Amino acid sequence: MARDDKKQVTEELSATLTRARISGDLRALGLAAGDIVLVHSSMKALGRVEGGPDAVIDAFLDVLGRSGTLVFPSFQAGGEHELLRNNCVFDVRSTPTGTGLLPETFRRRPGVTRSLSPTHCMAVYGKNAVELMAGHELCDVSAGRNSPFEKMISIHAKIVLLGVTHAADTTLHFIENTSGAPTLCRELFQPSVIDTEGRTIVVPTHPHMPGLRRRYERVEDVLILAGIQKNGMVGQALTRVVDAAGMAQVIGEKIRRDPLYLIEVFTPSKRNKIGEKK
Repeated sequence: MARDDKKQVTEELSATLTRARISGDLRALGLAAGDIVLVHSSMKALGRVEGGPDAVIDAFLDVLGRSGTLVFPSFQAGGEHELLRNNCVFDVRSTPTGTGLLPETFRRRPGVTRSLSPTHCMAVYGKNAVELMAGHELCDVSAGRNSPFEKMISIHAKIVLLGVTHAADTTLHFIENTSGAPTLCRELFQPSVIDTEGRTIVVPTHPHMPGLRRRYERVEDVLILAGIQKNGMVGQALTRVVDAAGMAQVIGEKIRRDPLYLIEVFTPSKRNKIGEKK
């Protein structure tokens, strides 16, 4: 590469990213008006952004328009099993998001709704907000049947992994939980959630078993080959856009054939039984 070309590349990488540029990059990856989009993200991966996290959120909303819906994970910090074991209380009005700067900025915005889940709260804004969030507190598996994850699959949402890999893709939890993978504790915990009116409700919850190591990254090549995932750049962030319904069908079938498909299996001499503490 010639010196001038290297200089140009360096300048492009170091340039401040604008809201308009982010919108353009998202459209190039296939996002459009009316889409329902779940975003897992790394703000740092984008590079320098003019306007900070609010500009990134606005860029998504510019693309989705008034008929679209934007969703971010809004989980409180901490591992699910540990939170439940310690009798966590989740206040939907004030408990911070532990999933990054973009989700925390998003959940503070006027008009954003958070679901009443103690461990897998989702934050949403847009046309389908009420539909997606309703009844999450009635799910005894937070990423299970009738959860926002199932609803997003049923209405063909898109999952955007903005600067992160499938290791951050919580929809894979749902696919495991509903396809026969041995991932859930039998024990039922009784955490409390405080709703927007200040009322306390108990949300019985079966958590994921602690100690399981996932191999979520292995879905990458499968989804690309099937035409379910498209990769591209948003600023400096390698970004994946995934059809949620297509992923549920393809990966769900693999798990039904092999319940340990996404679970790292150790040799008998080096592992305990799945879910058993050392």
